[in-house]
Amino acid sequence: MSRGKFLKCSFCEEPVVTIVRYAKLRLCKKHFTEFIHRKVLKTIERYRLVERGCRILVAVSGGKDSTALLHILSALSKQLGFEVIALHIDLGIGEYSKKARVVVEKLCKDLGVPLVLLDLKEMIGAGITDLVAKSKRLACSLCGLVKRYLMNVTAFELKAHAIALGHHLDDLLPYIVKSFVLQNLSEIGKLGPKTESREVFIGRIRPLYEVSESETTLYAYFQSLPIVDESCPYTARKGSIEDEIRRFLNNVEVKRPGFKIAFARAVAKNMEFYKKGLMSGVSACNYCGMPALSNMCAFCKLTYRLLGKPMGPEIRDRIRKTLIELKLVAQQ
Repeated sequence: MSRGKFLKCSFCEEPVVTIVRYAKLRLCKKHFTEFIHRKVLKTIERYRLVERGCRILVAVSGGKDSTALLHILSALSKQLGFEVIALHIDLGIGEYSKKARVVVEKLCKDLGVPLVLLDLKEMIGAGITDLVAKSKRLACSLCGLVKRYLMNVTAFELKAHAIALGHHLDDLLPYIVKSFVLQNLSEIGKLGPKTESREVFIGRIRPLYEVSESETTLYAYFQSLPIVDESCPYTARKGSIEDEIRRFLNNVEVKRPGFKIAFARAVAKNMEFYKKGLMSGVSACNYCGMPALSNMCAFCKLTYRLLGKPMGPEIRDRIRKTLIELKLVAQQ
């Protein structure tokens, strides 16, 4: 995608703000917005991500991708007849988390979307910064574990149909390529447009599966969405294998516009193959009842090791009470 000057939109007389090479379109601000909405709508329909009357929990970090996702789904929910609820987790990462929290609260207020706000430090007495100091795990690995657990518990208690994630095309393809090269094929099964719900595991959907990073960036900019304009202090430095693959894919896309979308669709067609055995061996944690590969889930193991007790049961209880207070679930 590139900026255009002194050109007219393909659909009207307004000046062009961007050129979508793979679609052979020149678009003004209005028609770019419509293009993205239509693209996400087609993705939802193609991969059957939502159904009329279902409840979708949207994970919102405050970055451009998740804020754009919430904005788009909020608009499409009226057309498709599904309910949108936002989830933000204050991870206790200093000023970064404080800024992210303010951004998400403003966005949800502007959109009129219910917000479930979870404060990790309030719930377990420690934020990610505290846990990293006590653990030998890498910060991103530890943070991912905590977020996945809190998302799943919240979605389960809400009786949500799925959890919507803001991963876009340029997030996913490098990991898909890396997993294929290393023949870790089951990992590819986690990176498609949709994973199904199963018992206490709530499925994930990725409505931005065919949307590029440049498109989410432009969308957030043109819609004047509030976003956190800095990276998490724990973000990995550039120079990883994924970065190298991303550059390679971008170079191919320049020479062959539409290659990345075609690649993503080809992977999605074979997703059932990659998903084989993905949930095998998964049972319920003896302590909190959430998905586990042994008698104790990863979150309960983590909190037991670092904080002295498995805190899954307390977390479930606190989240349930929060949802009751927000009148998102009935008191039992």
